[in-house]
Amino acid sequence: MTVDPKYYIHPEDRSALETLKAFPGFQQLLKAFMKEWSEKYSRMVHMSGCVRISEEQMPEYYEMLKEVCEQLGIEVPELYMERNVVPNAYTSGDTKPFIVMTTGLVDILPKELIPTILAHECGHIACHHVLYRTMGAMLLNGTISALSILIPFGAIVSLPLELAFYNWMRASEYSADRAAILCDGTPDKMIEVCMRLAGYDQKEVSEEAKAAFMRQAEEYEVQAKDSARSKSIEFLLLRRRTHPFTAIRALECERWASSDSYRRILDGTYVEEEMMEFVPSEKETETAEKEEKKKGGLFDFDLPGIELPKVDLPKVDLPRIDLGSLWKKKEEPEEAVDLTPVYRQLRELKELVKEGVITEEDYEAKKKKLLDL
Repeated sequence: MTVDPKYYIHPEDRSALETLKAFPGFQQLLKAFMKEWSEKYSRMVHMSGCVRISEEQMPEYYEMLKEVCEQLGIEVPELYMERNVVPNAYTSGDTKPFIVMTTGLVDILPKELIPTILAHECGHIACHHVLYRTMGAMLLNGTISALSILIPFGAIVSLPLELAFYNWMRASEYSADRAAILCDGTPDKMIEVCMRLAGYDQKEVSEEAKAAFMRQAEEYEVQAKDSARSKSIEFLLLRRRTHPFTAIRALECERWASSDSYRRILDGTYVEEEMMEFVPSEKETETAEKEEKKKGGLFDFDLPGIELPKVDLPKVDLPRIDLGSLWKKKEEPEEAVDLTPVYRQLRELKELVKEGVITEEDYEAKKKKLLDL
């Protein structure tokens, strides 16, 4: 029986996506992206330089893909093998998404874990992540800057919007992991994938090794939240990552597989009638309530599992302008000057002063020029 993705989408995924969609500039960015980006061109790039897996080429992987797609209730997408030593798999596209695996990935994973990878990527398709992840990947890796000749993306994309994209992309990985767990019927394979991506290279993964990896993740959780400084460090480590830490992903897989939500899906009691609303587990409800209680700071969104500490930013004498109004949603649209790039440059210049690269006089001169004083 195919399970509707709404029953396994991670609450942080759902919350982060709603925040991203509501962000000022997101809708303009989406329209501009859809105007200039070509799904056909992206597919042609992979057709020209990768191996398209099919019944004739690497059929074993193709059979794995078909079985996964049947379990998740989606059409079979195109699958490519890319020559790249970096272990990776990703899904791209929109109306006709396609999956790419690298040779580096299949080199480090036992063959029995490849269906888990495919299930994870197909989970992104089932959860309707692909268009936004494609846009996010191009935005965050700089590809979208190349389109700026045609569309002034710089006027649309602010630092808070970038961080909101990173935040959602990390959260979406948890939902895709859950799809893989449902296809496998156990969290063990997804946990092993995380371990091997983290560096585990033994032929077999023992129960003792898995338990040690879980303890490692739990120890990290404790240390990451034991002080404001630790929370700040975690924020800095995560802010420009598209994926959660592998140890935390593994721990999240194990916890979900022990939850009431997972049990209800397996035994078919998650729905009593066709139109019944999803009832979250106690842990998911608790997580959602915590997110509701959090108040927006400099960036009006939350990172998964992180209570942002108060961080003292470098003091800069700026004109009296409500910076929050530059990116908070307004009831009526109005024209405003985005000072975010200027503020970012001032912070960078201040860091150069601290490092002794430029003098305080140089900084003051550049500040006056940036602020037109």
